[in-house]
Amino acid sequence: MLLQEELQNTKLPAAQKGVAEVLLKEGTEAKKLTLRELADKSYTSTTTVIRLAQKMGYKGFDDFKDAFVQGVTYEQSHFQNVDANAPFASTDTIQRVAAKVAALTCEAAEDTLSLITHDDLQKAVRLIQTSGHLYLAAISYPLMLGEMFALDLSRIGIPVSVCRVPGEELFLPAVMEKGDGLIVISYSGTSAHLAEMARMAHARGVRVLALTSLGDNPLREAADVVLPLSTREKLYSKIKGYASETSIKLVLDILYSCVYLGAYERHEAVRRAISEAAEPGRDARSDVMKEKG
Repeated sequence: MLLQEELQNTKLPAAQKGVAEVLLKEGTEAKKLTLRELADKSYTSTTTVIRLAQKMGYKGFDDFKDAFVQGVTYEQSHFQNVDANAPFASTDTIQRVAAKVAALTCEAAEDTLSLITHDDLQKAVRLIQTSGHLYLAAISYPLMLGEMFALDLSRIGIPVSVCRVPGEELFLPAVMEKGDGLIVISYSGTSAHLAEMARMAHARGVRVLALTSLGDNPLREAADVVLPLSTREKLYSKIKGYASETSIKLVLDILYSCVYLGAYERHEAVRRAISEAAEPGRDARSDVMKEKG
């Protein structure tokens, strides 16, 4: 959850609520406020502001203010012309629905790409490349997307153990070893079982890569590396997880592609050999799909 949402949804003492209201009113302009100026504008004290920052999980005012401004800035970028939760209306034609869903997919992809930093992506790729064994855990739609990712990796010679059985995540850390890698996908980051699994694995020396939303959540706290997902959807009041599913798929495709890049010729040879062995004599009528030679 983004900090501005936490400030709106958390029950606060009257004085701290006054500080939150000023911040929400100021929006991105809050970046110009000093500690004293925010206290004066909210008719409180600097101590009250610091207490609010600490209540929200930040060590000091600067970290608190930066997180707030970053959250508001993110919220105001992309998705200006389409609603991620309800991209179309009951009065739209089917062609209009098609256009809006396509626009939402593009927005989600651009939004996701804007969140990925070079250093975090490099760390995530390195985790996959150097892990003794890879594991992946998720639930529902993210699990299905994760299984596709695991299948892609297996076809370049990188096996992934996928946690598919509900409740299995409670036992999986017991079989992991130091130096293994665990990929956990959770849009909210608040799934108790997944967060606990990540925490237990991390404690055993397993490196954890989390694909999750922006803002603080239990999964982020247990991860060594985080790749953020487009964070635009409500948990329940949405037609479908259009943006989050697009975001997850894109991040996984980027990860796979960067791993492939790391040993391009070898991975190309392995994938081709596996495909030819699995589907001997396969042909296509379309010249576009036909293999040469």
